[in-house]
Amino acid sequence: MLTKTAIFQQQLDRPMTHCATLTELPDGTLLAAWFAGAYETSPDVVIQSARLAPGSSGWSTPQVMAELPGHSVGQPVFLKRPDGGLWLFFVGIMGREWTSAQPFLQRSSDGGESWSTPGRLIDYPGLMFRSRPVILTGRIILPVYDENSWKSRMMISDDDGKSWRLTDPIKTPPGNIHPCVVRLDDGRLLAYLRTGGSGGVIWRTTSDDRGDTWHKPRPTELANPNSGLDLLRLQDGSLVLAYNHSDRLRTPLCVALATENEAWGRPRTIEDAPAEFSYPTLLQSQNGTIHMVYTYRRQHIHHAAFPQTWLHERQKSDEPKH
Repeated sequence: MLTKTAIFQQQLDRPMTHCATLTELPDGTLLAAWFAGAYETSPDVVIQSARLAPGSSGWSTPQVMAELPGHSVGQPVFLKRPDGGLWLFFVGIMGREWTSAQPFLQRSSDGGESWSTPGRLIDYPGLMFRSRPVILTGRIILPVYDENSWKSRMMISDDDGKSWRLTDPIKTPPGNIHPCVVRLDDGRLLAYLRTGGSGGVIWRTTSDDRGDTWHKPRPTELANPNSGLDLLRLQDGSLVLAYNHSDRLRTPLCVALATENEAWGRPRTIEDAPAEFSYPTLLQSQNGTIHMVYTYRRQHIHHAAFPQTWLHERQKSDEPKH
């Protein structure tokens, strides 16, 4: 059964909200974060967060999690650490547009209740985050992209985050950003890419060497209107994709299930009104439930939850309308 709820109602002081991310803390609490302010790139934009404790009937009141006074921020991404700590990656706009954004990192040792002072990772104007990191033995892979050239890259650390290096750009004819990466059973990495230009389809690429190099990307048959998506590997090895099932509109917002050979089933609809529902982030919690947070009309962040079995069901009402 699918359930949907608004994490919060529209905030008068920060009416625009976008780009949510999600993680699960050791006690089962869900922690969501997003950016909010007067408008996208406004100097008052901060990273906010809210919590959903196990058994709770609702999310906590949004709190400021990260800010750079006088500068807009955005694109939050969590990384859980083996010692129980939590890292938050985000970007700060040093000028007026995303093309001037720089990557930052702050750390927490108490489940995100308090944070270290944000520190700049590397000096790279336009380097942006969107998707969850991939952890391999001895390696952290952080998917990133270049807002100036519209090419995806990977930021890799082989010393537990002490230093980082960038892979060569991943190029596609229409440009691409927002690489979403999962590890397959055979050890390869699979990345799905948001298309650039006027929209079209999702692109895909793979890596055989732990993310150091990537094969020439190929287009899939999955629609993408130049908008965010997310790819998640479930506990049983299946893949789940959250995306806008349209080549030009940020509606409907759908989820689809596939086996590792990427044989995608028919999508199930989360939202299909004539409005923007975008930038989904997926998570499978310890109890197997699949969660998704997403932008709702740029006014709210919504949370959807469903069991994996819901993805196997089929109803006429799920037929995408666009």
